[in-house]
Amino acid sequence: MIFLDLALRGGAVTILLLLAMLIWRAPIGRQGRLSVTALAVSMSAFLITTAAMPLNLHPVLHSNLTLLSSVTPIAVTWLIITIFLDAPGQRWPWIFASVATSAALYSHLVVPSAFPVCLPMGVLLYGALFALSIWSTRDDLVECRCRARPGFAAAIAGLALFLTLGQATGVLQEDTVLLALSQAFGIFAVALAFAVWLLRPDVSRWPGEVSSERGNQLPVQEEFADPALIARIQDVMANSVWREEGLTIGTLAGKLAVPEHRLRRAINQGLGHRNFSSFINRARIEAACAALTDPTQLNVTVLEIAYNVGFASIGPFNRAFRAEVGQSPTEYRRLAQSNALADSDESSPIAANLH
Repeated sequence: MIFLDLALRGGAVTILLLLAMLIWRAPIGRQGRLSVTALAVSMSAFLITTAAMPLNLHPVLHSNLTLLSSVTPIAVTWLIITIFLDAPGQRWPWIFASVATSAALYSHLVVPSAFPVCLPMGVLLYGALFALSIWSTRDDLVECRCRARPGFAAAIAGLALFLTLGQATGVLQEDTVLLALSQAFGIFAVALAFAVWLLRPDVSRWPGEVSSERGNQLPVQEEFADPALIARIQDVMANSVWREEGLTIGTLAGKLAVPEHRLRRAINQGLGHRNFSSFINRARIEAACAALTDPTQLNVTVLEIAYNVGFASIGPFNRAFRAEVGQSPTEYRRLAQSNALADSDESSPIAANLH
């Protein structure tokens, strides 16, 4: 059993390290490459330091590997949010949670008495990541990501959740061959499947710019051939369907009487949006900007404008507005009024005489 554990771990480490090298030849952005490399290195360190038969490692090497293995929660989180969350502003809470979990894990590896604190944090983090991988499908317009979500969630976040929950409930006792074999077999299987999935990447799965050395080999999205549906989408958007509060891709598909997958493909490949929220929010924010700079609406509050353009509350409106414009709605209105006043002063007879 111990030799089987070592063989599985050796195979998994080999696959992970090869993946970390080969991913840099894949036509994806830098952040995607870095996240995959971080996961491969941290998981390799974890496999080496948790083997059923303790390896005779130099103390300095062992301590460095222990530190690297404790970064695994950060690496898992980084990879999942890089693929599934397009908006950078949505990623920071996940990063903070993963850093806290990694700190707790490192404390446990150095001070075993920290074990009761480490496991619940890991269960919560991996459970939340599993839910994120599935839940965010409703807003996703990239078909290859939608298809990959269930398997991806089960393979990466699901495996981490299973192992952590098994330890937390006592089903998998720490420092046992059963736990070691579960870790080795699970990570080996996931690493192999993940390598096959990643090394034939669909570029649209990843956010950001693609690498320059492979950029000329990418498929062009102009091949999308449903101009009639795109025209219908543009028509309903011009008729302000986006003002409808709580509008979902399913609701819009129903209004257009088309299957959801065709609508997703049209908005993604035909109109260039990666998720439905950004597509709808862009139209809403454009209308909000027009209202905020309209002299006839100076007495209309920001909250009223948020409601008028389809937001259910002020918080999501402020976040979406800042993400799109780079300012809060209040700052945007104040600056627009200041510019309008300055232009008015410049065009007055007194100002003209001064010039």
